Formats: sequence, C-alpha cells, structure tokens
Amino acid sequence: MSGPSPRRLAWVVAVIAAVWLMTSASLIDTGGGLAGLYSFVGADGREVEVLRRSDAAIDFPTPQRLDAAYIFNWDYSRFGFPGEKPPCVIRWRGLLAVPEAGAYRFGLDAAGEATVVIDGEALAIPKDAAAARPLNAGLHDIALEYRLAAAVDARLVLSWQPPGRRLAPIPSIYLAADRSEYAAAGARRTRGWVMAAAGLLAAAIIVVLGRRAPAGPAGRILEAVAVERPRLALAGIVLLAAILRFHDYALVPFHHETADEYQHAWEGWHLLHEGTPAAWSTFPDAYPADQTRDFRWFGDRYILVRPYFDHPPLFSIPVGLICSLAGARTFLDCSLPVMRLVPILLSLFGVVLLHRLARAYGAGERGALLACLVYATVPVIVLAQRLVKAESLLAILFMAAMIAVRERTGEAQEPGAAPGTGAAPESGAPAAAGGGGSRRAALWAGILGVLAIWTKATGIVVPVAVAIVLAGRRRWRDAGLVVALACAGVALYAAYGAAYDAGILMKILHAQSTSKSVSMEAFSDLLSGKVVVKWFGRGTYLWLLLAAAVAARGRARALLLPLVLYGTILALTADHRVIYGWYRLPLYPFLCVAAGLYLDRMLDEADLASTFAFAVTAVVSALLYALPEPIGQAKEVAWLFAAMALAPFLPRLVSDRPWTARLARAGAMVLFIVFLLANLATVRNLLPIYAASRGVQ
Repeated sequence: MSGPSPRRLAWVVAVIAAVWLMTSASLIDTGGGLAGLYSFVGADGREVEVLRRSDAAIDFPTPQRLDAAYIFNWDYSRFGFPGEKPPCVIRWRGLLAVPEAGAYRFGLDAAGEATVVIDGEALAIPKDAAAARPLNAGLHDIALEYRLAAAVDARLVLSWQPPGRRLAPIPSIYLAADRSEYAAAGARRTRGWVMAAAGLLAAAIIVVLGRRAPAGPAGRILEAVAVERPRLALAGIVLLAAILRFHDYALVPFHHETADEYQHAWEGWHLLHEGTPAAWSTFPDAYPADQTRDFRWFGDRYILVRPYFDHPPLFSIPVGLICSLAGARTFLDCSLPVMRLVPILLSLFGVVLLHRLARAYGAGERGALLACLVYATVPVIVLAQRLVKAESLLAILFMAAMIAVRERTGEAQEPGAAPGTGAAPESGAPAAAGGGGSRRAALWAGILGVLAIWTKATGIVVPVAVAIVLAGRRRWRDAGLVVALACAGVALYAAYGAAYDAGILMKILHAQSTSKSVSMEAFSDLLSGKVVVKWFGRGTYLWLLLAAAVAARGRARALLLPLVLYGTILALTADHRVIYGWYRLPLYPFLCVAAGLYLDRMLDEADLASTFAFAVTAVVSALLYALPEPIGQAKEVAWLFAAMALAPFLPRLVSDRPWTARLARAGAMVLFIVFLLANLATVRNLLPIYAASRGVQ
C-alpha cells in the first residue's frame, strides 16, 4: 500500500510543525495577571460594572488599552448612550510572587488616583518616587484601585525594584489571580519548554535518519519538504503575517486616530439592515436637517447623514456583514476588534497574490518570497493593513488586475530568465499567442477595474493601468473593452446614487472636487511614510521608493506604471494637508515587488552601494524603533552599526577574491536578518512604540 503523495506528506508535516511551534510558544509565553473589575460611575454616583478580565501586568503607559475596555464592551441597552467618556473605577485583585526575601521598592505612575495594598497594608507611594517594603519570598496578597475622571487620559504603571535590580513594571510571571492560577501558569510554562525540546529533538532525529537512509520514512519526509519548499515558505510567511497583524490589532492604530474606520462599518450596517447607506460625513452641509443626526460618542462628535455618498459602498458591505454576524444590533455596536478582521484577512490574501505579482513582474522564486517577507513584516505596512479603509480592497483588486493582464499577455517572466532580472518584452512587442486567453484576461481585468471604481474613487487607476498595458501590447479591442467596462461601472454608480437622491449625490461630488487644496507639496508628501497622519517608518518607506527606482532602471521598469499612475492620482486628488498613510496601501504591493528584486540582487552580489543604502535607510529605521531609547541614541551603538554595515564589504574593495565575496554576502545576509528581527520586535511592542514614535519626530 503506497503512502501519501510527497505534496500531501510535506503539508501534513508542515501543519504539525506549525501547530507544535505555536502551541509551545504560547505555553512558554504564559504569564499570570491580576483579576480586574472595570466599572464606571453613573450620574447617580453608583458604580456600574462593565467588564471583568485578567490583565497580565499593570502596565498602561498610554490610554488605549484601558479605554478599549469600555469602548469595545459598552452595553447600550444597559448603560445608555455614552456621549462622553464616563468617570471610571478599576479594581485589581490577586497575588504577588516574591522570588527572594528583601527590601522591594514600588513605584506608581498614574493619571488620576491610585492606591496599592499589599498584605492588607496600603503603600504610601509619593509622586515621582518609590516606596520601600520588606517582603518575604513567596505569595503575597495585592490589590490596586484606580479612579479616573472623565476628562483625563488614562495612564497607570505599577513598577517594582527587586533587590539588586532596576525599577520596572512587574512582569506577568510574578502576578496571579489566585494560588491555583499561579500553579497552573507555572505548569503550562514547564509543558511548553518540554514540548519545544521534544519537537526540536524529533526534528533533529528526522534530519539525521533522513540523511542516513533517504529511502526510509524520514528520507521521504525530507524529500517531500524539499520539493514543496517554495510553497511551504510562502505559507510560513502568511502565518507570520497573520501573527503580526493580529497582535494588539484592535488597539494600534488607536481608536479614533481616524474616525474614517467607522464610516465603512456604519455604511455597511445601514445598507444591510435598513437598505439605505448612512454614516458620518465630511460634508454634512449638503444634507437637509431632517437627514442628519448630530451626536457625541465617547467624547467625539459625529454627524450621521443619509443617504451617505462620501465613498462608494463595495468595501463597506463586507465590513457591515461581519459586524452583523458578530451580533451588532445597532451601528454603534460595530467595534474595531470585529471591523478590522476584514482588512487583515484581505492583507493575508494579499501576501499570496503578491507572490504571483512578483513572478509576473519577472522576479525569481527567491525574489518573490523576499517581496512577500517584506510585505508581511514591515511595521508601517502591518499597521496600515489593520485600518478599516477601502484601500485594503483596492490593493487586492489592483494586484489581481495587473496579474491577469500581465500573465495572459506575454509579459510575465520567460522560462529560464535569471532570478530577479525579469524578462518582460518591450511594450511595443507583438502580443503572445493565445488570443482567447488574453481576451478572457482582459475581461477579468476590466471587471476588477469596475469593482475598484465601486471601492474608491481613486480605483479608476485600475482600469486606466490595465488599458495602458493592453494598448502597449497593441491589443486595442481589449483596451477598448476595459474602457467600456469602466464607463459602465461609473454609470452604474451614478444610477445607484440617483436611486437614493441624485441631488445630494451631485452636491457631494461637487464638494469633493472643490474642497481640495492641491499643490506641489502633495507630490513631496508622497515620499513620507505614514500610518494615518504622523510620520512612521520613514526610513523603510524611503528604501522602498529607492528599490522602485532601482527596479525602474532594470528590466522590471514596468513596475513604474502602477506606481506612477496611482501616485499621480493621489497627488492631484488629495488635499496636500491630508495625504493619509492608508492612501499608500495600493502602492505597497508594487513597492514590495521592487524590494524583493532589490534584496535578491543584494544578497547575490553584496555590493557596497546597494547594501549600504539598505542599511542606512531600512535597517536604521527598523532599529530606531526596536531598540530601547537610551540604547538607540547611544554613540557606541552608532559606531557598532557603522562597523557592521561597512566592515564586511571593505576587504572586497581591496581584493575581489572568493573569500572576500563570501564575507560580503554574509554581511549582507546579517543586515537583512537584523532588519527582519527589528521589525518583529517593533510589532511586538507596538503600543508604546507607536505612541512615542521614537526616532521619527
């Protein structure tokens, strides 16, 4: 009886390895935490419970995590409508595990009023100082009460200083809700380490046995994994992208950092439940008073209008649908933890599409995987892809359209082309054979263009780019088909608006076309990395643009078309004061393709020019966020980084020998690994890092 096919065997092994890795990591990362009771003070002075949860540490230097406990868990039927943030009271109870006897110092950084009680005795902690308390080794009762007025931003950090150590927030492994939970957490960590060790041992045994007996079971596993390695690598990148995007995804970017996220959820919810689009609008003056609702929600003002025409409705429908499936009974029940699932899932599908896009633009297998790895890990991209914005869907449609038109019209990489060089023919070359397939590809690309128009006004770039590619291939009928479909899409949207209120639709379109203050500054602003409005990841974004410029000088110059077209539309249609970070989402896939080509060549050639440019833009930017502020600003660290970035390449300038080439390639690989690790560290600590935006302001 034959065994499973090599492909199936490889995927079974990969799934087992992934489950083992994630399970053991989650067990090892198990901490304790204190049981928290979140309440607010009502108008009658009574405390009303909102939420009970366990908090791993009392470490809230920014207000987002505490605010989210109320905003995301507000019960409108019980608590009424929250026009303003109410005064809150939070109480934590549990145990403090003291590892060794001695004098412990405790510090409290709080906005509002906070009291700490250990073993039934309150700690008198002065402001901007610490209070000492002798403690025996073992478990001690601890309680903390925090009160905050409505108008104050929450901030609460409970720190301790064990003997011989620095003052720092109390780690979760020293906190527990009760004795049973403390014992269970320790047992879970032990199981995690045992599981990790057993998995590594099993992997080592398979490798050893597989090399000794290639025909045996272990050998078949190694052979299957080797054959399926590119697809397994892509799956691993998708998994990594998911882990990064879901980490603290509801908290960063911050609630109401852009209220636009709620526009899509509210519009989709109203369309599904009431049949009329309604959301808050930038142009409420275009509506009669009886079609508007002016209200405050957790301290922020909104003017709800109907019918809502600020943006086309296509992206809003899945957002409203997922909120409805999650139990949203009113539009205000649409919360960020649910809404943001849509853009995150789209971005994960985008990683897979990006691999095909990179191959379509001439990248080799390694270059395509490197492009996906950059797309999956760069923090500014990770953050932007959490935002509930229509550009998330537009990026997918743009990629899919360009893949369709390039793969089916002879512009993808030719078989046998060198990795990273691309093999696209000149734009005026004859079209490839197989006109039927090309016609179908043009039709699909045109349909995707229509969907892009219904996603965002700037989606017009998709059919325009497709038509230009087809015209460049002298496929005039196909280009005409795409243009005709785009016109039909615009006409259908006009009919959609007219079905609700043609007069208001025209007012909104007129307001959008006349309220923009376009200037040359808009083109300059496209060079800055942003998530919403503040600079973030500028060095990495600058490197992505540099990679695009390098690609444009090579055989991948076709990447310029989508980049230039979309960038120009942004600069000419967006107010130069508010070219938001999410506007760049459709640019990122094409920039990352260029980055994959750049890295592929850099790791092969390891020339000083490309590697040093990568180091002083992308790597420096990543390290500025990842390193703690005192270390990142230290002169010694700067010298160390300069040595790491230069030293491996200098011997090759003196003598280009095999050993100097290997040394340079090793240096390039080390820089790339540092870049990836710094990105992972930044995402892991996004909440405080993003709040402080260290190194960029």
